[in-house]
Amino acid sequence: MTLTPTRAHEHTVIQDAVRELMRRIPELTDRLIACLRDGARPDELRLVSSPAFRASAQTGLRAVLEAVASVGRERPDMPFARQVGRRYAERRIPLETALRTYRLAGTLLWESMVDVITARHPEDLPLLVTGARRTMSMVDQLSLSVTEAYRQAQRDLRDGELERALGVLDDLLDGRPVPPERLARAAARLDLPRSGRYAVLAVRAPVPAPPPDRAGDVRLIWRPRSDVVLGVAHLGAADLAALTARLSPLIHGPAGIGLPVEGVDALATARRLADLALRCAVPPVRRAGRARLGQREAAGRHRPASTHGGDDRPPEPHAAGGPGDGGGIVRLDECLPAALVAAQPDLARHLRDVVVGPLLDLDPAERDTLLETVAVWLDCGGSTARAARRLFCHRNTVLGRIRRVERLTGRRLGHPREAAEIVLALESVRLARAAEAAPNRGPGASARG
Repeated sequence: MTLTPTRAHEHTVIQDAVRELMRRIPELTDRLIACLRDGARPDELRLVSSPAFRASAQTGLRAVLEAVASVGRERPDMPFARQVGRRYAERRIPLETALRTYRLAGTLLWESMVDVITARHPEDLPLLVTGARRTMSMVDQLSLSVTEAYRQAQRDLRDGELERALGVLDDLLDGRPVPPERLARAAARLDLPRSGRYAVLAVRAPVPAPPPDRAGDVRLIWRPRSDVVLGVAHLGAADLAALTARLSPLIHGPAGIGLPVEGVDALATARRLADLALRCAVPPVRRAGRARLGQREAAGRHRPASTHGGDDRPPEPHAAGGPGDGGGIVRLDECLPAALVAAQPDLARHLRDVVVGPLLDLDPAERDTLLETVAVWLDCGGSTARAARRLFCHRNTVLGRIRRVERLTGRRLGHPREAAEIVLALESVRLARAAEAAPNRGPGASARG
């Protein structure tokens, strides 16, 4: 870089002053530390009194002086400033401490340079007007570099802390032991109280991107798995009904939510209950097509069900997202019979074979018709008229099918204990059929067609 005569002379004067100040680095370091001690907080006082800080201050002063003397070259003080910013962030030293150090160092170097030039080149003092602007600009640039590096390091630290905290959350969900101190740090980082009320959602359907981090007053943290997405819900004072209502418009497919648990360290139990609820989120037993009715039933189908006495109340639609339609969020507390069956697959298979085995051995069309009829009749609270309206057939047709189910199973639907066995057996059929339809079908899941 070619300098004009005036700039060349100015540069010569500055370089001479820099060489003198380089020799005074130990003295300048002492003065800087003395300035920093004046009015320092206790933590700052410990910092500036350490040998490591003295060594760092000497390196920093030398780098700034080299930058002042350089012309057209890369500034050696900028990498050091970025290093200082990162180191202060990693050691949790306040950013203001670093910026105060640079401000005082800039003032100290400028005053020392004025003293040197006054003593050695008094005729060149007017040159310092330009030098003052340049020096102050350099200090501002250094402060900006320190700040940017400090904040980037903070972001990196937060990201690392967040990943570690989420790893602890994964361990809790998967039932792996977590040391108390790690649990405490992770809970604090994730802002999850250790003693709060929690529930877990297991979602097989796509979750919105980005997934919601709140549902009303409920805090949510989502964790992906190979086959599901788990949502950890800090319920606080909210109930499952409010949470389900908030999330139902966002989740369009199978999902399960378990029972509330107390404490973040009970998330493994909450996750197991959510998985159980998800297994209950399967379609009801239905015929392949309602048009496939036996010829002996066709005569009653065309007559309006409302003309046949009994119960004339309008039919009740299936609750959206309930355990009966295989879509939306299924709450475990609303499908406990199905959950009992799903939790004990071996007993469920035995119950299915013993209670409804003869029914399952029928022709598929008749079998599905009877299964659907008894399921709808139970959904309607035992009302034959309402079941008939739901099934688009005559109430006597429903009665005939119910009696046939009772003959085949050897159990009376009017008898509470025997009806309970049929209810559980039907849930076993429903869950087994869903398992058969799933891509990864487990062994022993057959519901006989």
